[in-house]
Amino acid sequence: MSEGGVVGQVEREALDRVRDGITALHAAQYRLLEDVADLQRLGVARQTGDRFTERLLEDLGRLNRRDADRLVDETADLVPQLALSGEPLPARLPCTATVYAAGEIGPGHVAVIRRTMARLDKVDGLDPADWVWAEATLAQDATELSPDALARAAARVLAHLDPDGAAPDPREERDDELLISSRRDGTLRMTATFRGTVNAEIVREGFDAASTPAGPDDDRTLGNRQAGALVEFVLGAQSAGGILADDDTTADSSEPQPESAGSKPEVEDALIPAPRTPEPPAALRRRQPPRSMGRPLLNITMDHRWLQAAIGHGTLDSGHLADAATVRRWACDAEIIPIVLGSKSEPLDVGRLARTATDAIRRALNLRDGGCAFPGCTRPPRRCHAHHIHHWLDGGDTDLNNMVLLCQHHHLVVHHDHWVIDMIDGLPWFTPPPWIDPDQRPRLGGQSRVPGGRRERAG
Repeated sequence: MSEGGVVGQVEREALDRVRDGITALHAAQYRLLEDVADLQRLGVARQTGDRFTERLLEDLGRLNRRDADRLVDETADLVPQLALSGEPLPARLPCTATVYAAGEIGPGHVAVIRRTMARLDKVDGLDPADWVWAEATLAQDATELSPDALARAAARVLAHLDPDGAAPDPREERDDELLISSRRDGTLRMTATFRGTVNAEIVREGFDAASTPAGPDDDRTLGNRQAGALVEFVLGAQSAGGILADDDTTADSSEPQPESAGSKPEVEDALIPAPRTPEPPAALRRRQPPRSMGRPLLNITMDHRWLQAAIGHGTLDSGHLADAATVRRWACDAEIIPIVLGSKSEPLDVGRLARTATDAIRRALNLRDGGCAFPGCTRPPRRCHAHHIHHWLDGGDTDLNNMVLLCQHHHLVVHHDHWVIDMIDGLPWFTPPPWIDPDQRPRLGGQSRVPGGRRERAG
């Protein structure tokens, strides 16, 4: 359930006008294709001396040749034609034509579908029924997804119908290069190119994870953050356990060791003792890879009545205040420990870390959702929170059927913008608020849809 404000009547009317305007624009773009088809049927280009419709469109609309070519090509695919005998023929992409004419999709969607279907035209031995299924599926998906998200859905369709795809070039990795040059003033210059797709993805993901801003006050440029990440990579490789460390290196005896189970906490009256983990055997200590950075552990103190009513605020250890909605959102997966106070400000409950997704649940979420499950989002799993559909603070369970991966942005959207999530047959479905979709049609979430057919909403 959302905890944000409600969109007012005036704002809804503005939203409706924009939505209707976009729909009308898309429908008009399809009607333009019908008009281009009329120019071709009447042979207007021959009468004007332009010979070809493309050339006529260049002058008529002051278009670049590539745009004129695109209009003519789209007309051939999306507008019903006449056979030489005069018999009407359906559009080559009939489902796409239908939703385009209704204004439900735009030119970006059309480009993705046409490109995908052209690729399928080249697949040897493809069953014609599969070709028809692919076009219908992509046309339906286009009514729910952005062009970029549709391109990813199209890639899954291609992977299903053309699993062999294009053969990878075994020479790609041999073309990777990293050139380092030193200057007289001591500065270092680097240029790199990774043509091997796997290597490129590894490097991209690594830098993406290590070069995110350190906080709202981090005003460094992306290039500066990536340079800092590279320095950290090299330092990590040279440190104990790194790939450049001396094999004879042992754990630094000066490092503080975990306390034994029977030792006394440093602060006797601490509400939350520091977590303790058993020390690994000496033989494994050097070989253990460094632990990935987890989410910060925070204490937030909040009145029990405020917590239940989602009003008021929580107080951080620093003394700063956090509004109730923010506390509830971060409590999903940020390893916050909410210290709930009763009417006399005595601690009623200190939240357990078990309310966050366990390793097993997190792995299952990663596999099921493939990253942020919000329709059309592509954030990878490591950049997502495990969101409780029925909030943990309201009694929701920490299990696979009550959790879904959401990136930080869409976590905010779900908490504040009245989107509703339902689990149907083990998959998350997102219902938009009425000002986004007046019909409130549920949308299947997740990035790991199994190719081979759309899953319809149960019930």
